[in-house]
Amino acid sequence: MQTYMILAILQAPVLALIFLFYIKFKFSIVNWKYILQAVFFGFFTIVSLFIIDAIMQSLGYDELRNLKRSAFYSFAVVGAGSEVGKFILLRYYFLRMKSVTGPLACIVYSIIISLSFSCIAVPLYVFGVFSTVPSELFIFTFPIANIIFATISGFFIGLGKLRKNRFIDSMTGLGAASFFHGFFYFANLTSDRTILIFFGIGLIVIAGLLGVKSINMKYSEEEEARMR
Repeated sequence: MQTYMILAILQAPVLALIFLFYIKFKFSIVNWKYILQAVFFGFFTIVSLFIIDAIMQSLGYDELRNLKRSAFYSFAVVGAGSEVGKFILLRYYFLRMKSVTGPLACIVYSIIISLSFSCIAVPLYVFGVFSTVPSELFIFTFPIANIIFATISGFFIGLGKLRKNRFIDSMTGLGAASFFHGFFYFANLTSDRTILIFFGIGLIVIAGLLGVKSINMKYSEEEEARMR
């Protein structure tokens, strides 16, 4: 196994450990039950991508011979296939917990799930289980990109718990994460570094703004609770 493959495979677990240590000291977590569940169940969210990719391989749609087929595979298979498993776990299990009151908590669980997903997805890409690996850059930026997708989806899904239109907010989170994930894959297929740079900067700005907004909303909730 080449050195870059080993480094790529180790990146997601290392980032996951760093994030878990961060939230341990940031939020003073006492009960790790749900955090560990997010880690464990997050591994199985790869199933949706695995199934959809296997179906597309059997139909021959993994042969990216033209722009139209590449776009379809990027958005419908990689984008939606990668995000739907994470969405189901986050939306229908963790969002229902009393401890998840808004976007911030939902983002935390979303990032943990996405890092667990990346721990499985990267080796599968490296060893050729999935049809096409666009580039080495895709492999190395995959875990970090998934943190950003998780922030975006987690914000909107968590926002649904504060508002009545939970379905719309959830679909917005799933749709945005799927689109950005698909575009990330498609941009790597083109090997256009300019597109990737501007796309990366744009994603970081969006995720950063949503992260800051979720923190401000959390502080507002706590302030309202104290005033009651």
